[in-house]
Amino acid sequence: MINKDHLSPDAEALATQLETQDDYRVLRRVPKPFPSMPHMGPVPDGKCIAIVDTETSGLSAANDVIIELAIMLCFVDEGGEVVGHLGPFSWLQDPVRELDPRITMVTGLAAQHLQGQKINDKFAFGLLDRADFIVAHNAAFDLGFIERRYPDLVGRAWACSCNEIDWLRLGYEGRSQSALLTHVGWFSDAHRAAADVWALFWLLQRRQRDPGGGSIRTHLQRLIEAADTPSVIVQAERAPFSKKELLRARGYRWNPDGPFWQIELAPERVEHEKAWGYRSGLPAMTTRTITACQRHR
Repeated sequence: MINKDHLSPDAEALATQLETQDDYRVLRRVPKPFPSMPHMGPVPDGKCIAIVDTETSGLSAANDVIIELAIMLCFVDEGGEVVGHLGPFSWLQDPVRELDPRITMVTGLAAQHLQGQKINDKFAFGLLDRADFIVAHNAAFDLGFIERRYPDLVGRAWACSCNEIDWLRLGYEGRSQSALLTHVGWFSDAHRAAADVWALFWLLQRRQRDPGGGSIRTHLQRLIEAADTPSVIVQAERAPFSKKELLRARGYRWNPDGPFWQIELAPERVEHEKAWGYRSGLPAMTTRTITACQRHR
């Protein structure tokens, strides 16, 4: 049962009636953030997950900076069910540089909002350091900015709700956070860190049956399972240039540090992929196993 107590009963009655019509879809606003801890007492036992979002002055973690940071903690039991959550906590940060007008257009944050603002780094680091792993909807992006600001967090485990849940197999057409939220009948104010963190938590709490008639579970449970499962990078080293489009079409990405084409797969798919490489006239594939501590880097 999904809690809709924050919604107007009169409007909800109309929305429920409208939902019976095939020509309409109804979206409900995600409720305002609220904490929920057992008896509002001590931190519960179990795995701690930090959900984070950053708004930044640009796309380069090496050259740009965080202008807004939000973090919330949630605690899960052995089955991945949430037993408590706190936050989100959020801060603004003065970039001490001219802000690109396009960033203001996306986030609504301008120089007058950021001037003199500073993230409480001691508190923020403490929250992130407490977590067993960190979740973001585009982990490869947020990870770079977080590790640059907090070098002591380099090498921590991360999970990506965008790429580590098979949304397509679950019946979703897109992977953007707003599209996924819309698919399950909700909407939120996007592109502000605290709102995005809370909306992601709300999305990950939705329940759905696994494809093929499996069990009903939350998307957060799926994400925890994916993050805890090692995967394998299959590397097409020494692949001829003529095979570039073949590899790209199969989902391989170019790794300039190799340099070679590579793809991340579940361990059970590796031998099949090596066989495909052999049939396609590629040199013998090499592999390396990665965990949540290496993934997304």
